[in-house]
Amino acid sequence: MPFTSILNRLENAIPYADKVNEKVSQRGVDWHLEHSLKIVNSICKTLVGSKEEDYAPKFSLPKYYILWTNKIPRGKARSPKIFNTKETVDTSTFPEFLEKTKQRLVSIENLKAQQHFRHPLFGDLKLKAAKKFINIHTSHHLDIIEEIIAAS
Repeated sequence: MPFTSILNRLENAIPYADKVNEKVSQRGVDWHLEHSLKIVNSICKTLVGSKEEDYAPKFSLPKYYILWTNKIPRGKARSPKIFNTKETVDTSTFPEFLEKTKQRLVSIENLKAQQHFRHPLFGDLKLKAAKKFINIHTSHHLDIIEEIIAAS
């Protein structure tokens, strides 16, 4: 699953990191960029370190809905506190953070299918579903970013 498109969209949004439009989102472009990069890095790191024998499937209707529709409904979910900081975002780190993210995405390309990460609501997602979730989640935030930029 190529991540080129979302990486390009993230990179193209960096110059607009200072944009905010509370009619679109209470958070600015900077927060959505940082949040997206943190999530991708965290998922990749967890996938690499996961043990196949620890995979524990869990039925989750929201998981199947989101993976089937390729969409996260706006305003329906909340980020875990660790990824939902209200601190000022240091936008000067974005180019380096993006490069780190690219490397992390490369690191998951040759993992075994049973490697997984545990989502707080969905339970364990195997590699293929995790990659799909990365695309869906990042695209969700990129759509918000692009709407903020267009409205500014």
